[in-house]
Amino acid sequence: MKKLINLLFSLLILFVFVYAYAVKKEVVPSQAINVMSDGKVVRGINIYKMSEQTKYFSVREIAKIYGAILEWRPVSSQVTMNLKNSKIDIKANSTSVVFRKKLRKMSLPSRLIGSDIYISPEIIVSPEFAEITETDTKWDPSTLTLNIEHYPAAILAVRYFTRPERTQVFVDLKRSLSYTVLKTSNAIILKIFRCRVQRDSINVNNGVVKDIQCGIDGRFSIIKINLAQVPKFIKTSKFSKPDRISVDITHFKNIDISGLTEIKTSEHCEEYTVQDYDDSKKIDLTATEKYEQTQMMEIASIVEDNGNNKDLANVPVKKFENNNIIDDSNNIIVDDTATFLEVMPKNKNTNNKKSCKHKKIIMLDAGHGGEDPGAVGPNGIKEKDINLEIVRELKSIFDDNKDYDIILTRSDDRFIPLAERTNIANEHSADLFVSVHCNANFDRNVNGFEIYFLSEKATDSEAAATAIMENSVLELEGKPTKKRSSLQNVLWSMGANEHMNESSKLSGFILAEVPKRLNIPSRGVKQASFYVLRGTQMPAVLVESAFLSNYAEEAKLCSKKFRTAIAGSIYDGVVKYYAQQEKEQNK
Repeated sequence: MKKLINLLFSLLILFVFVYAYAVKKEVVPSQAINVMSDGKVVRGINIYKMSEQTKYFSVREIAKIYGAILEWRPVSSQVTMNLKNSKIDIKANSTSVVFRKKLRKMSLPSRLIGSDIYISPEIIVSPEFAEITETDTKWDPSTLTLNIEHYPAAILAVRYFTRPERTQVFVDLKRSLSYTVLKTSNAIILKIFRCRVQRDSINVNNGVVKDIQCGIDGRFSIIKINLAQVPKFIKTSKFSKPDRISVDITHFKNIDISGLTEIKTSEHCEEYTVQDYDDSKKIDLTATEKYEQTQMMEIASIVEDNGNNKDLANVPVKKFENNNIIDDSNNIIVDDTATFLEVMPKNKNTNNKKSCKHKKIIMLDAGHGGEDPGAVGPNGIKEKDINLEIVRELKSIFDDNKDYDIILTRSDDRFIPLAERTNIANEHSADLFVSVHCNANFDRNVNGFEIYFLSEKATDSEAAATAIMENSVLELEGKPTKKRSSLQNVLWSMGANEHMNESSKLSGFILAEVPKRLNIPSRGVKQASFYVLRGTQMPAVLVESAFLSNYAEEAKLCSKKFRTAIAGSIYDGVVKYYAQQEKEQNK
């Protein structure tokens, strides 16, 4: 019996050595390959030769490059790559690969050898892999070079404006990007090459546009504008300084926008609650895929139906890329009709300078309004309405203090150009200018309170992005002449330095009140080039009260209690700012 056991043990040892030798013979690493990830060299990656014709990558090494977490399932001989809240399931010795529950057949099967699974290069260069990893991966077998470029988060915001005769959609970009446009009878689809966008859905429902969906399809970011009716014609344009893409949809018939501009009451807003957001939700791109197999439509130029209301999908035009208008003018856009004297803000009477004890004139500006909704929350709450509610509450608080006179740039839902808001403050010789806004971000998790004062140089990239979004309303105000743009820059240089320090102090006093009232993060005092603050002849700040794009903060902003807390923070900050100013004067 003992001899039998020894014999079986010897055979087991022999089997292990033979198996290890066989594995060693079967998998023969070739020379290390050249891997470049965003221009940086990555070492320790090999190509494995299964035969003279077939070469494979190790799943372990691929996971290392892309930062994926591997989940092994020995019983089913399967490995799962977990990356960016998505999964890629790879079954050993099978041609089947599942990308986010979507099955795709490969030409070569994966191989289980030893304790590793090996995959063909076909997997990592596929559009499905690019969509999940948000990379552009290229494999050159002749030079054994793997080049990986991660898509930048270059789309800052998607915004829309509604007028009776047209709807305008703007895609704000960090840099110029190549794109194509596809069009069906019920959708306009922008495919922006090699960039990343947060998956999102923006409710519009203005009678012409149903909604705007954002997502990723392979190597493209997709901005899909779903239409409720066939428009008269569509025009797309590309601009620079700042970089943006515009889609101008002319309505077949004018729409009634009065119902779109009604101010939501606080009681109505109270009904909205926090909802769960499924970030893995994928855009239905069936129309895109179907249409790519049929006719493409070029809409860089005007496409018109000659009044016959024909189906746009039947108009034969072609696909285009970057055949758009490039606008190299200054990014300041104002009304061309004013003269120099009209542009020039009215200076305060310096010969009759008021002391700190005079009745202070505070100009309160509710951001956006009318056809400019500002940011739109996931439940459809418009920024313009929330801003107005906060400003009304703030005015009521100030009205109880006889030391202040309050003037509003708007007391109802109307559109006021940014330059006019500044001029209203200057004409009334206001002592302070406070512009109230709600923030927004493609990342639904971003939240908190921010306050800004004017500077040509933004504090950081997020501050620059916020300024671009708030300044995008300039698209509604016409294109500037060079003379007009130059005048506005002169006004900026005249007023900025004089009031920058006081604006910074005021921002600090207001920010200090936030933790006492608002149960949201304080994101600090920042600087950026907000057009609405340009040319003010007094200290001026722009308040970003909370993120309307965040589900929890959208619900908070719909609460009268929360809006009152915001107004209270601003009020106490202003009062303490003047108390400190008076204290310094009495020294």
